[in-house]
This record gives sequence, structure tokens and C-alpha cells, in this order.
Amino acid sequence: MMQPNVPDRLGDALLEDAVDHALCEGNDIENMHFYGDLFPNCAGRMIEFSGCVFEKCTLGENEIERMVFVDCVFIRCDLSRCNLRKSTLQRVKFTECRLTGASFEGGVLMSVLFENCQMDFVNLSGAKAQQITMDHCSMKESAFMSFKWKEWDVTECNLTGCEFSDTPLKGLDVSSCQINNWHTDLYALRGLKVTKEQAVLFAGLLGLSIMDL
Repeated sequence: MMQPNVPDRLGDALLEDAVDHALCEGNDIENMHFYGDLFPNCAGRMIEFSGCVFEKCTLGENEIERMVFVDCVFIRCDLSRCNLRKSTLQRVKFTECRLTGASFEGGVLMSVLFENCQMDFVNLSGAKAQQITMDHCSMKESAFMSFKWKEWDVTECNLTGCEFSDTPLKGLDVSSCQINNWHTDLYALRGLKVTKEQAVLFAGLLGLSIMDL
């Protein structure tokens, strides 16, 4: 997976000021470091961030769909319930972020890393992803309906109660993850890589009764 290409030297600015300036001038926001800022509401407007670092920032319940983030890093940010529908993320890294209830529905994610993130109830339905990694994340009851992916790595994640309808999982390795109470179908499970113990959890979908010998 390609890592974000962030310059060594970044400018400092208030996020609200940078967004206001970009909207007024019609420019992208490039090579900036934002610390502890609240993302302003810019519903219906598209902004592209490139080579930026967001540290301890809060996006809140904003309607900021169709955003573009290229070569960006989010560190300990709060994106809970944030609406990033139809947004594009390319070479983006999330570290120790809170994304509970965030929506990436219909978005495009290329070379995106989530590490040590709280991602319960995340919505990735209808999204397209390539080279996406989720490492030590909690993703309980998240939605992956019609999720199109290529090169997806999941390590030590809690996937309890997730929904994978119309999402083939062939080749995905979840052997290190918690996978109880999935909402899925037999078609999606074909080729999924699991442990022997995990395979028992899916026996109910086959109508099997496990007998102790």
C-alpha cells in the first residue's frame, strides 16, 4: 500500500480560515497542518485537501460529501457521524481516530490505512476500495453492502455484527478477527479465509447442527 506523500514542512492555519479562503478563491488546500480545529459546515461545496495533516481535529456531523483528500494524514481526530458520502480518499492514513457512525457511502478509497481506530457503525455501502487496510480497529455492526474491493487487508479487527450483503469476500483473510453474528449470505462467504473455529460460526447459514462426538 502506498503511504501518504506529505511534505516535511507544512504551514499552520486555522481550518475554518483555510476552508473559507479556498471556497472564496476556488483553490485547493495544500501542505497545511491543522491542530485541534473544528471542520466548518460546507454542505454542497467540494474542497480538495492535498498533503495535509489533521491532528486532534473534529469533523462532527457535517454534510461534507464529495470531498477529496489526497496524501493526507488524520491523527487522533474525531470524525464520528461525519458524512463523507461520495468522497474520494487517495493515499490517506487514519491513526487512532474515532469514526463511529461515519459514512463513506458511494465513495472511492485508494491506498487508505485505518490503524487503531474506533469505527463501529461505519457505512461503506456502495463504496469502491483498492489497497485498503484496517489494522486493530473496532468495526462492530458496520455496513458493507455492495462494497467493491480489491486488495483488502484486515488484521486483529472486531467485525462483530457486520453486514456484507452483495459483497463477495473471496480472498479476504479474517482469521485474526472477531466475526460473530454476521449478516450475510452463502454467496458472499465463498473463498473467505477463516480458522476452523470461525467456520463453525457460519454453520447456521448452511442449516447445519454441530454435534459433539
